[in-house]
Amino acid sequence: MNRYDQQELLRGLDQGISLSSVWYTGDSILDHEILKVFRKSWQYVGPIHELAEVGDYISSYVGEIPVVVVRNERGIEGFVNVCRHRRHEVMKGCGNAKLMQCAYHAWTYDLHGCLKAAPRADREATFNPGDYPLLPLKAERLGPFVFVNADPDALPLEHYFGTVLEIISASGLDIENLKLWRREAWQSEANWKTLLENFLECYHCPVAHPGFSAAIDVDQDSYRLTAHEWFSSQVGNVRQSALQGKSKVPLYDVRGVVHQAQYHLLWPNFTISINPGFPNLSVDLWQPDGPGRTKGISEQFFGPDVDETWAEELYQFNKTVGEEDDELTNSVQRSLKAGIPAKGRLLTNCEHLIVHFQKLVVKALVD
Repeated sequence: MNRYDQQELLRGLDQGISLSSVWYTGDSILDHEILKVFRKSWQYVGPIHELAEVGDYISSYVGEIPVVVVRNERGIEGFVNVCRHRRHEVMKGCGNAKLMQCAYHAWTYDLHGCLKAAPRADREATFNPGDYPLLPLKAERLGPFVFVNADPDALPLEHYFGTVLEIISASGLDIENLKLWRREAWQSEANWKTLLENFLECYHCPVAHPGFSAAIDVDQDSYRLTAHEWFSSQVGNVRQSALQGKSKVPLYDVRGVVHQAQYHLLWPNFTISINPGFPNLSVDLWQPDGPGRTKGISEQFFGPDVDETWAEELYQFNKTVGEEDDELTNSVQRSLKAGIPAKGRLLTNCEHLIVHFQKLVVKALVD
């Protein structure tokens, strides 16, 4: 990344001049992102309720590093999910276990990551099990969400995202009282940044999302976009016409204790979405799958008393919005691959969250 001048890029972004297309299509850029973005940031692994009992664990990947978070008697702890023997991944998926055992040669670790058994190692004169624990990682929770950071020098999770919980509470939602309803994996034919930049603005909503725009007041003076240091927030109110059942397009029932729409991006790739109506929240983890593709996990949460029919209606509503977005981002990615024009012109009055996001990318990658 030495060929780039950080200050020049930042000045251009202040004027609305976007990053060039190669930032969304090149292998070398992605290699730097893995090392300097994803291995240096807090990454979501799963909901805390899946780590409720001693022995519960969740495995995932952080900047392509296999990781596992386990509940032991001290709390939750994170480890590099790689056996110290031949570097096979130790744990798979999620579940509950009394010990962590590698399926390759049965090296076995306790819930603190200490090596307890290594078959035939007793014949090695210089072998000391204490020298080969699972490598530790930072693991912390934000409300009901568990994150891991591969950077030993990273500041606490609260430092980056603590105030987002206060913003969420203003929506009328009790975030601690939600239950996981559905988890899905997904793929997209666009760079992870292309997708998140689409998430970060509602300039396109009146044109591309008729249902969403009928439910949420997306007018520029009503729909609030706020860039914080390490996260970005969008907050909108439900339209009165939707509350009164007078929308011109079919909608889910927007009436309920949640009276705001909120959409948050926690740097670099974790999003929280809240829709008006009964208690609901969805999260997405957006991970690069090569320079031109993204893979992700989506989880939907609802309050314990939410009707199944209403939950399905909101799910379908969000799915429609997602399909509309896919059409847009696929088109953008095709043009980015073509590379003409090399740069775009952002509108800083309504796309400033994109500017903020691209600045974080530049500061992470360019010294």
